[in-house]
Amino acid sequence: MNGPRVEAFSGVDARLFGLLSEGCVEEYRAIVHATRRTWPLLAWDEKWGGPVSVQADGSVLAIRLLPGQGRARR
Repeated sequence: MNGPRVEAFSGVDARLFGLLSEGCVEEYRAIVHATRRTWPLLAWDEKWGGPVSVQADGSVLAIRLLPGQGRARR
């Protein structure tokens, strides 16, 4: 709690979210199953300024230091 402050983002692929919000669970499952080999992804995103993780189900988590908190170590 006394360490550097970070910003976190979580979400899901927009296309997959649209399917879920419309109740198209079977289509969501089919796409996730078909694309699961392209995800997961864990990478440093220069534009975001921190690590970004994309899971096989299309969910995303990204974290970065808030401005003025020092430089992140990779």
